[in-house]
Amino acid sequence: MGGDQALVRSVEMSLAPRTGAPRRGGRIVLEDADPAIPLDRVPYFTRDLARLGIVAAVMVALLIGGAQLIPLVIK
Repeated sequence: MGGDQALVRSVEMSLAPRTGAPRRGGRIVLEDADPAIPLDRVPYFTRDLARLGIVAAVMVALLIGGAQLIPLVIK
């Protein structure tokens, strides 16, 4: 029984949040800067967005085509 409790305790300790460097006054100071990532610094963003749009259009076309074709095949 003691071995199982030790295993549970070690797992609990490994899942516990780590305490980092001590913070002054218990507060975190955030900068006033805009936290958003500028899109001009994200590589391939517009190309990925275009690909996503193309895939979405193809999926909609397949859904519509399947909805029309399946009843004809089942007849």
